[in-house]
Amino acid sequence: MTEDNQKDRLITQLLRDTLSNKIGWSVVEPPRTMVHATDNYVPLYLETNFNNTRLGIYELRFRHFSDYDEYYWSETLGICIVQNQDIVVWKVEEYSPALRELFDLARERASGLGGLLNF
Repeated sequence: MTEDNQKDRLITQLLRDTLSNKIGWSVVEPPRTMVHATDNYVPLYLETNFNNTRLGIYELRFRHFSDYDEYYWSETLGICIVQNQDIVVWKVEEYSPALRELFDLARERASGLGGLLNF
């Protein structure tokens, strides 16, 4: 099975488990290795525990250079596996509709919006 197939299956399963409330997502600080010694910016990092593995999904903003000193900010989404003390052992950073759907759903669940009006 290719890595793309595995990634797609993982995202699909995470979507299913999030929709059925089998897993929850939390807003946490991104792993140190993702944000130090880089110009990239991670405005939101969400994490869950899936099958005893720490998984993160995040939004990544980065500079896209169009010339030597001209750039514009671009963004993409990422998914990663984190082990030990914030060591990212696997990650994929790309735009995909399924990853966007998972990120939006996880952000909504982590925000507590669903329970905000339940007094």
